[in-house]
Order: sequence, then C-alpha cells, then structure tokens
Amino acid sequence: MVRRADRVTDLEAALSAEAVFVDDPEDHGWMTAVAGGQELYVRLGDFPDGDLWSLWLGDGRWMDFTVPPAGWTLRVSGPRRSATARPRLPKNEFHE
Repeated sequence: MVRRADRVTDLEAALSAEAVFVDDPEDHGWMTAVAGGQELYVRLGDFPDGDLWSLWLGDGRWMDFTVPPAGWTLRVSGPRRSATARPRLPKNEFHE
C-alpha cells in the first residue's frame, strides 16, 4: 500500500536492480516491488495521453517513463483490481 510518506532513498540502486513488479492488492492502479533494498511503487499512467508508468519518488516527486529500466519487469495482465483494493485516485492524491 503506497503512502505519501514513502520515498525512494537510492534512485540509482533502484534503477539498476532486478525487480519484478506485481499488482498492489490494496491500491488499484499501483504495482510494487523490492529493488535495491527498498520498496518501490509504480503507478499505471494515463497512456496514451501521458507516460505509461510513474515511479513515486516521494516528497511530491515522480519519475515518469514509458520504457522501464532494463532489469525491471512490469506486466499488465488479467483483471487490474482486486475486490479489496482501494479506488484509484488522481496522481498526487493518496489514501491517508
């Protein structure tokens, strides 16, 4: 479950790590992985109107991208929302 207070502490380590992102069962539209020793949260973007993905960096900052880093696996398949997931909010809004 992503929170506004979550942050990427070492972006270089995160981007160079191997990571397999899976759907966050608690937040619709988010995927999570552990990479570079830290929890990462990626939000499915508003493609084609914007970038395909957004990595939450913390402190109101995002890294938007369409092509993921080489070691990252982000797959969108099947139903995108578990029955218990909180609804998707607009970018920069979080369930607190």
